Amino acid sequence: MDMKPSTAYRRLLPFLKPHLPRFVTGCVFMMVTEVFNGLSLGMVVPLVDRVFTHALIPIRPGWPPTLQTLAAWLNRQDPGALLVGIAMAALLALLGKALGEFFQNWFMNDVALGVLRDIRDTLYRHLMGLSLDYFTEQRAGMLVSRVTYDVSVIQNSLTGGLADFVRQLTKVAIMTMVLFTLDWKLALITLLLFPAIAFPIVRLGQILRKIGVEVQERMAEINATLVESFSGIGVIKAFLLEPRKLETFRQQNFAYYKANVRTVKRMSALGGITEVVAAAGGLGMLVVGGRQVLSGQLSAGFFTLFLAALVSLVQPFKRLSQLHAVNQQAAGAAQRVLEVLETQPTVQESPGATPLPRLARGVTFDRVGFRYPTSTAPVLSEITLEAARGELVAIVGPSGAGKTTLVNLLPRFYDPTSGRVLMDGVDVRTVTLASLRAQIGIVTQETFLFHDTVRANIAFGAPEAGEAAIIAAAKAANAHDFISRLSHGYDTVIGERGVKLSGGERQRLAIARAILRNPTILILDEATSQLDTASERLVQEALERLTEGRTAFVIAHRLSTVRRAHRILVLEGGRIIEQGRHEALIQRGGLYHRLCELQFA
Repeated sequence: MDMKPSTAYRRLLPFLKPHLPRFVTGCVFMMVTEVFNGLSLGMVVPLVDRVFTHALIPIRPGWPPTLQTLAAWLNRQDPGALLVGIAMAALLALLGKALGEFFQNWFMNDVALGVLRDIRDTLYRHLMGLSLDYFTEQRAGMLVSRVTYDVSVIQNSLTGGLADFVRQLTKVAIMTMVLFTLDWKLALITLLLFPAIAFPIVRLGQILRKIGVEVQERMAEINATLVESFSGIGVIKAFLLEPRKLETFRQQNFAYYKANVRTVKRMSALGGITEVVAAAGGLGMLVVGGRQVLSGQLSAGFFTLFLAALVSLVQPFKRLSQLHAVNQQAAGAAQRVLEVLETQPTVQESPGATPLPRLARGVTFDRVGFRYPTSTAPVLSEITLEAARGELVAIVGPSGAGKTTLVNLLPRFYDPTSGRVLMDGVDVRTVTLASLRAQIGIVTQETFLFHDTVRANIAFGAPEAGEAAIIAAAKAANAHDFISRLSHGYDTVIGERGVKLSGGERQRLAIARAILRNPTILILDEATSQLDTASERLVQEALERLTEGRTAFVIAHRLSTVRRAHRILVLEGGRIIEQGRHEALIQRGGLYHRLCELQFA
């Protein structure tokens, strides 16, 4: 998706709409500031012509009546008294300009920060609504960069840039009006400067747009490396990978530096070229207008004001050229953010989705098949099974058989490419995601805990739970004793991903979280595979309490944990090749029997 800056603005303007009254108010104060600035500049004429040279201000026939009346009044004033009056008027104009700038900055910064907040909120909300497959294909650091760095670039352009654009155009309009009022012939000559200024702006802006995209990509790479390094710091240290990671980061950081240097160099050149061209025009006007002053065709005051107005145009044109470059850079950031916002979840609620009643009978997989979008080979084929309420179903098989994929269809992390998943005979695609997932508890091999207190982690799925319910869930999960020994008990902060706890303690907290939620369906994915014998016994006891009376799907490579299952499914190549109780499958002498022999040999 290649996006022009104008298109990016149009697509992102809805974020500015809620803040439009404050934005317009800021623009009004901005215009007031420039009007006072113009009035301050206009005082040059009476100061030079009446006060310093004691000449009369020439009145042009084409002037508006108000301006002619003002010039006639100034001509009648005593130069000494007029000097004091001009000083007081200049002070009042400066005060008005200062107040205008204060309110302008206040309103514009409020709008800028509000837009930044709204874009980030929308982007994060959209990301949270995307399906699981999106996150398996994206690097976490890249997504972090979109929410942080790219949004900041857009905010600078959408609010600060747009506000500054209005301000500079106002300044250009006022100063151009002054020029044409003083001498329209000289003013027309200045228009010849516009093509000379516009060409480098457009050409260098196109280059800056490409470099801007590169800068954003380099920052995304840095963020991705940081996230991976901090998440895998234990592996990095264990395998002595610090030098390699340092070199990777150094190269990425240097590439980001070089891209920024190219940006700064071209933006500096853009401003310099604009200033030189405008200054050359101003010097030309100095020669042409100076001759008119020497010949008596133009007063010294008017010429001084003309030159001051012309010089005052240099900074707005220079700033407008820089704003064009900023907009080109923002187009790349907008493209990256809009790509995320336009990504639709592959798993969506149907328009007429209804809440799912609490499970009463059981779960059915009806000829289910599944294939990942990026793969041509099916992961699951013709899976048909029924699990009654309260039944414990174990799923075993070699790696890559499709075990985890099968249970991920229950909470609709993915949708089957063929067949149906039914709960009490109702297709899960016809019910609301919230009511479906509220009935499912998941305990996985890699338990994810949050950087928060023990209490908050247990109550994560049931935030309304009281203290007694949290403690009861912890006791049922064999977690209360070790929690009581922590420095602050249930108020102990356990660190990111529960780093301050052992593997068994983390698993028991995850089980307590599932118990407190009171689900009707449980998914246990290798929940005890990485635990020592003592921890496994405690976790296994907690799992037995957790699965009692619930429909449970247990994935396990450690076959000792599935012997008590009501039914064992053996998957191979995405198909169910055997099913039955432990003793029957052993007697059959198939794949399950071979797996047991290999494990217990």
